Amino acid sequence: MKLCNMKSTIISLFLIASALALPNPSSKTTRLPTIHARPHRRANQIIPVVVGGPQDTFVPNSVVAALGDVIQFQFSNGNHTVTQSTADTACTPMQGGVHSGHIPFEDGQTDVGTFNMPVTSTEPMFLYCATGPHCQEGQVMVVNAANAQQVAEYSKVSQGTEKSTDGTDVVGGTAGKIGLDIAAFVPAPPEEEGAGG
Repeated sequence: MKLCNMKSTIISLFLIASALALPNPSSKTTRLPTIHARPHRRANQIIPVVVGGPQDTFVPNSVVAALGDVIQFQFSNGNHTVTQSTADTACTPMQGGVHSGHIPFEDGQTDVGTFNMPVTSTEPMFLYCATGPHCQEGQVMVVNAANAQQVAEYSKVSQGTEKSTDGTDVVGGTAGKIGLDIAAFVPAPPEEEGAGG
């Protein structure tokens, strides 16, 4: 008899638990958002990168880009290039690699020179400025770096080179112009005459 009462009690508890687990039709259900390890993002985005300025840098100096994206290099104060090298041969153009040619920005300009580079690979891409000692001074960047240290490693290799070698032909993108009012930077103020550094 005790076994029968125990079975009845267990069955009753099971039925009560099942009934409580059923959704209440009058209550509003809330669905939690799905979290993806690698969130999806739309391809074919324009990614602005500022080239030059008072510190002779790429800002940002590391970007992640998908196939079909376009990296729009916007040239700030000075005269700069976007030139592709390999990780081990910083400051030397890679054969068949990207080269923007020299694109200057002078005080008082109302438009900004650009170089639109379509992303055709998700492999790491190493870029530098071939103007004077800019590469040796750290004007380098990496597209789709394999790890967080790759930009620092490439910068260290560039600082150890004796000189920068310029590219020849414009390859791997299209030069153009945009209005200064829509650029991703504000030009540095003009240097005063006699102020040296």
